[in-house]
Amino acid sequence: MLKNKLTGIVLFIILSVHSNAQILTYDSIRSAIIQSNPMLEMYANQAKSFDAMATGAKAWDAPQIGFGFFMTPYQTSYWKPQTQTVDGMNTMMPGMGNLMIQGKQMIPNPSKLRANQSYMQAMSSVELETQRAEANTLLADAKMNYYDIQIIDKKLSVLTEAEKTLQVMIAMAEKNIAYNQGSLATIYKAKSQLVLLKKDRSMLENERNQKVFMINTLMNRDKNISFKVDTSITIQQYESQIIDTSNFISKRSDLLAIDKNIRVTQLKQTAESYKGRPDFGIEYGHMFAFGTNPNQFTLMGMVTVPIAPWSSKMYKSNVTAANYQIKAMQNEKQAIINESTGKLYGLQNEIKSTKYQLELYETILLPAIKKTYDVSMIAYAQNTGELFETLDARMNLQMTQMQYYDILLELLTLQAEYEKQLQIY
Repeated sequence: MLKNKLTGIVLFIILSVHSNAQILTYDSIRSAIIQSNPMLEMYANQAKSFDAMATGAKAWDAPQIGFGFFMTPYQTSYWKPQTQTVDGMNTMMPGMGNLMIQGKQMIPNPSKLRANQSYMQAMSSVELETQRAEANTLLADAKMNYYDIQIIDKKLSVLTEAEKTLQVMIAMAEKNIAYNQGSLATIYKAKSQLVLLKKDRSMLENERNQKVFMINTLMNRDKNISFKVDTSITIQQYESQIIDTSNFISKRSDLLAIDKNIRVTQLKQTAESYKGRPDFGIEYGHMFAFGTNPNQFTLMGMVTVPIAPWSSKMYKSNVTAANYQIKAMQNEKQAIINESTGKLYGLQNEIKSTKYQLELYETILLPAIKKTYDVSMIAYAQNTGELFETLDARMNLQMTQMQYYDILLELLTLQAEYEKQLQIY
């Protein structure tokens, strides 16, 4: 007895948890993706890395320090003062050689450092704009999967209603069999349709699970967390919008990323051209002389000559290459604008056509088939109609309802694609 009570309590808890699954709106999914998606975090970290590199872009090269012998004979005996006899006269010769400490520092041209820092600082802005473009793609995927779940839930409701109706019809048919007012063939047909409904339900539930997995993946959380979706569906009037090219050019992050990439390339080009400016350097050396020689020093200033033909080819060719890169990016931007503009007009036409199909289903087709089914069901309940005709009417109604939701999903998908083109989150 106690075991049965515990089992009942456990089942009640499981069913309660399942029925109280979290309801997620698209807005909450969007916020979770923006905050937690690892792909978006990657772009943010790359931007931070460029900012970190920019802080050290004006650093100088490390100084060089040397220590060793300078102009020192191999024979160590010459290191000390010596007495030499020349023409019978003794001459004192000082020691030969030096112990040298040397320091060298190159001083880069300030304009080179500023140009390089500006280039590095601009690179992070490209990553941030690319992050927003990637977010637009990820959110469009999430939105389409969300719409899929909404439509699947509505289809499952259709199947649930169809299953209840079939069960009623089977019960009525079995009752009629007892009074010799029906046939086994009709019962078998109804039961076979019931099995097909269960198969369709299994396929839809599996598809729904796949969509849930995909949304959970985009949110970077446990893939098996189940949730419900908002049942309300908003239909936008995008087919009547005036397409303003300048409007979506100013909003599209992929286009803004190209603009920032062009700016980065221009700054890189400036940094390359500044390589033709000279760098400076200073070198100091102190020599501790051997023997009786006085200590000595050397002090030298240096300047690079980057305009020499054999050293100027690299940065000059890089400057020329940057011009072509900028032109290529401008071409890419124009191609995207042309493609997106054409796509928006095409989407508007498709949205208009799909809405017209929905209207036909809502105003003519669905009411007519529903009325046919209702009349057939009433006739069968009053024993004036055939079960075969009622089953066919029920199947036609279910098929038409499924077709209606397929068209509605197509409209929502077109709507999501339209919003993706305009980067409407």
